[in-house]
Amino acid sequence: MDVDTVLALAPDKQVATAAARLAAPGNWRGLGHDEHAVWGQCRGSGKNPYQVCVDLDDRATKCSCPSRKFPCKHAIAVQVLHARAGVGAGEPPAWVSEWQHRRDVRRVPKELDESPEAVERRLAQRARTSEARDLAVQGGVVGLREWLSDVARRGIAELPGRDRAWWESIIRRMVDAQAPGLAGALEDLAAVVFLGGAHWAERAADRLGGLHLLATLAAKPPPELADVIRMRLGFTTPEQEVKAKPGWVDEWVVLLRKDEDNGQVRTTRQWVWGRARGEWVVVFRHAAGNAPAGPALPVGEFTGELHPYPGGAPRRVAVGEREPSRAAGPIDLSPTWTTALAGLEPQLRQDPWQRLHPLTCQRVRLAAGLLIDAEGRALPVADTVATDRALAIHGGAHFDAIGLWDGWDIRIGAAAHPGAAPEVIA
Repeated sequence: MDVDTVLALAPDKQVATAAARLAAPGNWRGLGHDEHAVWGQCRGSGKNPYQVCVDLDDRATKCSCPSRKFPCKHAIAVQVLHARAGVGAGEPPAWVSEWQHRRDVRRVPKELDESPEAVERRLAQRARTSEARDLAVQGGVVGLREWLSDVARRGIAELPGRDRAWWESIIRRMVDAQAPGLAGALEDLAAVVFLGGAHWAERAADRLGGLHLLATLAAKPPPELADVIRMRLGFTTPEQEVKAKPGWVDEWVVLLRKDEDNGQVRTTRQWVWGRARGEWVVVFRHAAGNAPAGPALPVGEFTGELHPYPGGAPRRVAVGEREPSRAAGPIDLSPTWTTALAGLEPQLRQDPWQRLHPLTCQRVRLAAGLLIDAEGRALPVADTVATDRALAIHGGAHFDAIGLWDGWDIRIGAAAHPGAAPEVIA
């Protein structure tokens, strides 16, 4: 496997990011591989290193760390090192051979006990595992509420004076509580504070408010938000499970894209419009190394099935069976910015924590960093490169705009002559 394929095995973005960070020889000792397995010992927070091994035939993993995610970040990291040819050949140590032997024994076909007692035991075990995770996450939520109260007492103005270690302390606490979604939200808040700028305090207050809402509702989620709250806390659904359920068949138009790089993992998000459904969905792809993640879908329009994950708006989807792409045709657009922004209300009710929404408007014009509609109302524009491309295509004339709105400004991603098919420009 190459590095990107290995990282795709991670159960979520947080594991992929942590694995990419760990995939350095200095974090390991006793690395080795043979034709059947790769192994190593990774330095952890305790006295003893974690013993990690991976079966190269079916990519099964074994790690002595306490993570409840499978595969864990250590198992992904050792495979990344192996993919980079950073692991030499050798004889497996005893603990690896013993693990392989136990797996060989278990591979002997065994009829699953379907007796009522056995089924009940399996269900009980799953329930205990789920309950333990829920308790750990709720403990993290309590810790977050205490931290937010402390920030509120001291005031937002004090945040820029806090060093990285202070931020890392609460972020690590959320990771230890098995709430990677909360850890990611805190990292985003820290980035806003460190970046600064004229409106950093307003942006930080917005994110603190979102964290407070999430921490408050997490104790007793309302039924209509239960799925999205679990997602925001960091509970994940495997892609195989998502694809096993019926998907949405439609004519899909691929229009918007955003690339992100946190220094370890590159993420590409694509927003896709469903003609019959009349709604946007989003597709994720993660990668590491020097190459960008690249899009999961080519620009254009296709007929196919996309499988929705639980919770969120726009809904995240996994790509199922699809026909080859073709040139995209025109899509329905909002007549004004007022109509477009009002149309976001249902999505915000479904997911109050979503900060990036596709937005469209007919017949706009660019002037002084603003995108002005037919009523004379304007939104500020981000990304001068995309703005310059729109100007190069349409000059000073009116055009139809499609972009991503983050609550502060809009980033143009596609544009069209009024009533014509959109052209992706960013």
